[in-house]
Amino acid sequence: MSEAKGQKAGALLQNLPYLLFLVFYWSSEALFVPYLGLYFGMRGMSSMQIGFLNSLFYVITILSAASIGYIADKTRRPRLVVTLCFTATLLVIVYMSRATSFLHLGAAYALYGYFTVSCCDLVDKLLLERLQGNTRYFGIFKVGSPLGYSAGVLLAGALIPRLGLTSLFPACMAFTFLCVVMALLMKESQSAGQVKHNKVPLRHLLTNKNSLYIYGVMALWGFSESGALNYLAIYMADKGFTTQYTSLLITIAMTGQTIAFFLMPTIQPVIRPKTMVMLGFIVLSGRVFSLALVAQLPFFVIALLHFLGGCAQAFVLTPITLMIGRSFEDAVSSSAQTMKTVANKGIGSSIGVLLFGWLYGFLPASGVMLAYACLILLFGLCSRLGRKSEENNDAAAMAAPAPIQEKTAPPNK
Repeated sequence: MSEAKGQKAGALLQNLPYLLFLVFYWSSEALFVPYLGLYFGMRGMSSMQIGFLNSLFYVITILSAASIGYIADKTRRPRLVVTLCFTATLLVIVYMSRATSFLHLGAAYALYGYFTVSCCDLVDKLLLERLQGNTRYFGIFKVGSPLGYSAGVLLAGALIPRLGLTSLFPACMAFTFLCVVMALLMKESQSAGQVKHNKVPLRHLLTNKNSLYIYGVMALWGFSESGALNYLAIYMADKGFTTQYTSLLITIAMTGQTIAFFLMPTIQPVIRPKTMVMLGFIVLSGRVFSLALVAQLPFFVIALLHFLGGCAQAFVLTPITLMIGRSFEDAVSSSAQTMKTVANKGIGSSIGVLLFGWLYGFLPASGVMLAYACLILLFGLCSRLGRKSEENNDAAAMAAPAPIQEKTAPPNK
């Protein structure tokens, strides 16, 4: 037991910049992005213009994930790409803070999304290389995501009432600068500089035997999570609940997510990857089901289902990210990681949000939530499909201390 704790502490200390990057990234995301709609409204934009920019963001997500991943693979320098992207983000935030017209604010918002949305995927790739035989500790580093997000929400709640929405710009710049510092402290990819003329066989992203499962699950996950939870505040307000009650449920879910990521080294050897993914969808469906019956269920049941539902992200993203790291060759390893953002946010989230909003317009709100809970449960059962032999291999790979990327790409002729 003490030896395992020592290995866990050693892995954390040796790779602390990766953990801190996630903390600072999600702090910036939480205190800035959710309030941009209010800021745009303050600048005179109509609800239609704001809705157009939000729709544009999904298109930018696809373009960013596809191109940023390709550039990282082509140069074999994902750390440098992350550093340059966040340096550019600093300039974009300054540009946005000075912009006043719809055209300039829209351009700044698009550039902000382009430079930031895919960088966490590249950090995942770099972290997996660093961990090598200790990939079972990968989930612990993802604790930085809920911790950072919670810190960002608290900071926004403290800044906005006192200093107004414009105070978010310098705060976001500070966290973005810290992301640049953490990126500079990371180690560059092992394959950097090994091949002069790098080829990026993107077709392997489609022909790999695990591609359909990996990106299919990510699309379904984006549909499930964003579709229901993006309307959480509106739904709870329509049901007559206060924002404090909604915030309490979100806090309970974030607590579950943090604990689940922290316990991943213990959970991974026990639960097979596809079973873990299925459990993620099941507990998320329970959380959405509790929202459908939020007026009927006792609070302790709602709190329990939200706590378990918060674990869903750890149950889905951890095995999928590790599966990507083990399934694809180094020549496309960055693109393979960023493609999960294309499937998740670019495809799944956009369809899920549009469908939920359309149904919410003419069906009872509780009925829409209940329908989504059933859909998510069905997605979970579908995610369990697959050949048993392949799952056994994946489970053994996740549990065993085997290096992820020891082979380097051969020189291109």
